[in-house]
Amino acid sequence: MKALYMYEMNEVKDIEPILQEVFELEDDLTEDVKKYAMNLTNKAILFYDKLNNLINNATKNWKIERMAVIDKNILRIALVEIYLQDKVPDVVAIDEAIEIAKEYSTDDSGGFVNGILDFIVKNKEEFEKKLKD
Repeated sequence: MKALYMYEMNEVKDIEPILQEVFELEDDLTEDVKKYAMNLTNKAILFYDKLNNLINNATKNWKIERMAVIDKNILRIALVEIYLQDKVPDVVAIDEAIEIAKEYSTDDSGGFVNGILDFIVKNKEEFEKKLKD
């Protein structure tokens, strides 16, 4: 989430230096955690526009441009885990996203993130088609 936040705020094209900076700041990360973080981050960037469209299609009267940068990136990461990772149960991705939102964003972000992800998962096949389009 931190790397995606820096990526979006600085409008940088190359995520690798940002990831390395985050890894240096978080010096207790295992190699497996770093690989997983790199995988999630790269997929979030690769599918950036499609993930944004999913989020926009899941919200009414609330466009992604109006959302807090942290919330958008939490949603993107959760959606990568839901749609583009094999072994992450939807409920786990949602629960982790809610906890991260509560810790790093506003008081209302946990409920906001939960509502969007819950709606997407309840309509998973419809949103999966949109992701593939």
